[in-house]
Amino acid sequence: MTATTNETIPIPNLKLRQIMASFAYLAYCGQGITTPKPETEILRLINSAMPRIPPIAAPNPLWNVVWGPAVFTMPGALYQDNMMFVAQKQTDLSQFVIAVRGTNFISDLDWLMEDFDVLQMIPWPTAPNAAISESTSIDLQILLGMIGKDDRGNEMSLLDYLNGQTFLRAIKLCVTGHSLGGCVAGTLALHLKENRTYWDPREYSSVCSITFAAPTAGNKEYAHHSDSQFVGRGVFPGWDNTLETNFDAVRCNLDVAPLAWTTDVLRSPSQQHPYPRVLTIYGSNLDFMQTDGGILFGGVLNQYICPTLVDVMTSRNYWQVVIGQGILGGSFNTDLSPQEDAFKPYVKAFIAQAEYQHGSSYPNLLGVQQLNDPNIIVTRLLLNARRARRH
Repeated sequence: MTATTNETIPIPNLKLRQIMASFAYLAYCGQGITTPKPETEILRLINSAMPRIPPIAAPNPLWNVVWGPAVFTMPGALYQDNMMFVAQKQTDLSQFVIAVRGTNFISDLDWLMEDFDVLQMIPWPTAPNAAISESTSIDLQILLGMIGKDDRGNEMSLLDYLNGQTFLRAIKLCVTGHSLGGCVAGTLALHLKENRTYWDPREYSSVCSITFAAPTAGNKEYAHHSDSQFVGRGVFPGWDNTLETNFDAVRCNLDVAPLAWTTDVLRSPSQQHPYPRVLTIYGSNLDFMQTDGGILFGGVLNQYICPTLVDVMTSRNYWQVVIGQGILGGSFNTDLSPQEDAFKPYVKAFIAQAEYQHGSSYPNLLGVQQLNDPNIIVTRLLLNARRARRH
C-alpha cells in the first residue's frame, strides 16, 4: 500500500519505541516459509535485515540474535503459526529483547485459533476473577513450550535460556510484538514477572514491555492486575519516566485492532448515527451514511446485529491494559479513499484503510519506514522470487 507522509513522529519514548518496533516487525521475517525446519532460513533473513534498520544498526550493528528463532506449526498445517526470538545488545550485555510474531495472515489455523477464539475465557491464576481469552492462553503456552537454539547451538526453552543468563548477571528484559504478537508479548511479560523464580532465582532482573497495535488480552480484572504489576518508573535505559508504568502500550487512534473485543466499539457514537464506533473511526473520510443503502444497513446493524454482539461480549468484559496511556495521532491515508460513493467501494476502502493503519502506519509514525520495505522484512513471496531468479 502507498503510505502518506504527513504523519507526525511522537516524542515520548521515541528511541526505544523505534528499537522495539524494529524487533516486532523483524518477527514477521520468513512467515510464509513452508520447509519442515525454517528456523535457519528465518535467522538468515533477520540477520540480513538488521544492518539495514537504523535504530538497531547505526552506526554499527548493535544487537545479535542469541536464542531462536523458535517456530511452532500446528500439526498438519502448512504454514508456521508462532515464532519468537531473543536479541542481546552488544554494547550492554545485560539488555535483552524478546520479540514475538503477530498473526501469520497466510495461516488459516492461526487466524481461527489464535485471533478469534475469544468467547472462552481462561482464568489467570494470580488474580481473583482475572481471565484471558483462550486464544491468548493457547499462544502463551505455545511460546513457553517452544525450543530454540542459543548462539552456541544448544537447544533449550526460553525460560531455560534466561535462567542461564541470570546466573551470570542481572538482566533487563523488554518483551515486544505487533498485533497479536503485542497482545501475547504483554501477557508473556506479566508471566515472566510473576514466575521470576523459574528463570531468575535471585530476582535481581527486571521486565518491561513495549507492544504495538495489540488487541485486548483479557477482561477488566486481568487488565487492572497487569497494570498493578508494571506500575513504577522505567527500568530500561532511556525509558520515558512520564509513562508511570513499565508497560508501554503503543496504539494509533485510527487502528481498529486495539478496540477489538470491547463492547464500547459495538455501540453507536450518537443517536444520529446508527453505525457502531468501530465503523465510524475514520469520520467523514469514510462515512457509510453517505452511500446508497448506507442508512438502511446502519439501521440493521444498530437494531439487530450489534445488540446481539454486545450481549455476547458483555459478560467477557474485555479491557485494554494501560488504558489511560496516550495514543499516537494517525492520519487518514487518502490514497485508499473509496473511488465512488457506493456501499461496496466504501467497505473495500474501510478494509484497506484498517489494514494500513494496523500495519504500515506504525513504522511511518515512528520514523522507521524501513520496516515497510518488503526487501528488508522478507516473507515467502519475495524469498521464492529470489530463488526463481537464481535458477
